[in-house]
Formats: sequence, structure tokens, C-alpha cells
Amino acid sequence: MTRRRTALILLAVAAANALAVLIGVGGPWRLVLTVLFALTVPGWAIVAYLRPVRQSYVWTVAVAVSLALSILLSQAMLSLHYWHPEAALLVFALVCMVPLAHHVVRAAQ
Repeated sequence: MTRRRTALILLAVAAANALAVLIGVGGPWRLVLTVLFALTVPGWAIVAYLRPVRQSYVWTVAVAVSLALSILLSQAMLSLHYWHPEAALLVFALVCMVPLAHHVVRAAQ
């Protein structure tokens, strides 16, 4: 899969998460979408800039970075006594959409 196509798919996952939070949709598909987002999107948005030798390294490191960022965000909410996971997910998704959009534009050039 090309870098542009991957960025577009992950951008769609982030946008779907943001939309689900905004309209207040729940259910099992929301759980799947949120877990998919938390495991892949934030890390890939960062790690794709590194251009490692093997594509498998991108996904391995992307999952690790995604988990680390999700844990850090959760810990920050707990430490600040600001436990609002839906708001955090919305902001997290919107922030991740910026580098993903950059990957789409950069790959098109």
C-alpha cells in the first residue's frame, strides 16, 4: 500500500472518530473505530516521516508510539483532574489529521 493511500485511510479513521464524538454516536462499531484509531493513527502520523528501511518497521513503531501517546494523554487527564475522554479523543483526532493531511499532499507531489 502506498504512503498516500495509507494516509488517506488513516485520515478517514480520524475524521470518523471526530464525527462520532461530535454527533454522540455509540455502540460496538464506535469501540472498534476508537481502538483502531488509538492503535494506529497517532503513531503512523509521526513515524511515517522517518522513512525506515522496511515497511514493517513503520507499523511496529507506529503501534508502539500510538500506545505511548494514548497512555500519556490518559495520564495527563488523570493528573490534571480533567477526565473527559471524548473531548480528548476529539482533540487527538483533529491534531492527528494535520500531519496525515501533510502526508497526503506530500505524497501527491
